[in-house]
Amino acid sequence: MKQDKISMYLVTLLMLAAAAVLPRSVYPSPYGLSAVTDSILAGSGAALYGISFYTEKNIDPLTDSEIERLSKKDINRFDRSAAYNWSPAADRWSTGIVLPLMISPLAFLTGNRTENDFITIGIIYSESLLITEGLNRTTKNIVQRKRPYTYNSDAPISEKKDKDAVLSFYSYHTAHAFNSAVFVSTVFSDYYPDSIWRYTVWGTSISAASITGYLRYRAGKHFPTDIIAGAAIGSLTGWMVPALHRRGSGDISVSVIPGEQNSFAVIMSF
Repeated sequence: MKQDKISMYLVTLLMLAAAAVLPRSVYPSPYGLSAVTDSILAGSGAALYGISFYTEKNIDPLTDSEIERLSKKDINRFDRSAAYNWSPAADRWSTGIVLPLMISPLAFLTGNRTENDFITIGIIYSESLLITEGLNRTTKNIVQRKRPYTYNSDAPISEKKDKDAVLSFYSYHTAHAFNSAVFVSTVFSDYYPDSIWRYTVWGTSISAASITGYLRYRAGKHFPTDIIAGAAIGSLTGWMVPALHRRGSGDISVSVIPGEQNSFAVIMSF
């Protein structure tokens, strides 16, 4: 997990560094930056990331007695099969696929319509990464769902007693894989709407993300519902952040509505 987090930081820094040295595109970009929209998106991602550090303090690893009491029968039928899986090789392969997916937006440096517009693409992608990361970390720390391998006698006890063993929901790898896959496919389609290659880009990237999710299941790291949630949320962030930057989409607006007993609601409109 630490390796994955480091990779996310490096990808973000690399995107921003590349963006900083490139000129604006002469091709009419489908995207535009906005002080309001980008402040809210970046701020939301940073806030979620900050909350994740606070909630991380409340993670308690499993004890020997808790591990002994675990029973596959307590798992719902849809997810139960994952508890029979344990494969360190599948774990390594899943990481080997998600990392290239996360750096795949760098390919836009070579596109005739995107290479000089990379400052915009880099900022948008960095925002999607930050939101995906912060939301996933915070959710994991709050839910604290036991991973499938904690129910499996083949998994070593040292793995089961690690804090990471209770961070199953939802899949980090799958969320980032689908975020990157959908982001790349969406951006490519927006810059090259008439290209026949957009179908290949969508098919290849989504297939790679799907394989990542399957490998997390085979590794015993995640239940099917963890993977489905990761795919759905990652797809949403990968599509939504570019969509909010399309020219003519308008800014995000935030309204605070007073409620009862000193409460309030924050509503974001797109």
